[in-house]
Amino acid sequence: MPLAEVAFSRLSPLAFWAGVGVLLLALLLGEVPWVALLLLYPWWRLGQGFRLALFPQHLEVHPPLGFRRRIPLAQVREVEVAFWSAGPLARGRPALFLGLEGGERLPLPLPEPEAWQERIRALLAGQTSGSGSRDG
Repeated sequence: MPLAEVAFSRLSPLAFWAGVGVLLLALLLGEVPWVALLLLYPWWRLGQGFRLALFPQHLEVHPPLGFRRRIPLAQVREVEVAFWSAGPLARGRPALFLGLEGGERLPLPLPEPEAWQERIRALLAGQTSGSGSRDG
């Protein structure tokens, strides 16, 4: 059971429902076979976005398509909030960066990155118990 969980980097509702509408319209017009309905599952997963789950001993990053990544807290060397440009067509914004043991900096564009930074730092410092409460 995670201490906390958050979803981020979702498709906008307009883009999600537009994609569903285009697929259903193409199906009704006979342009695609009914098997194309199987594309609704990965589209739904993209609509759900990434998920970050915080456990007492590790973090888990769940991408919408693909395998989760488990990061033990012992491998996290630094936690900082910095500006993330996010790519050529995206608007930049503050993101939480995890500095890992191998020199990797993992950007996580979470909502309220400062609050998540405090939470993860508290776990790293041993200021919380397994239940997530302070004084542990």
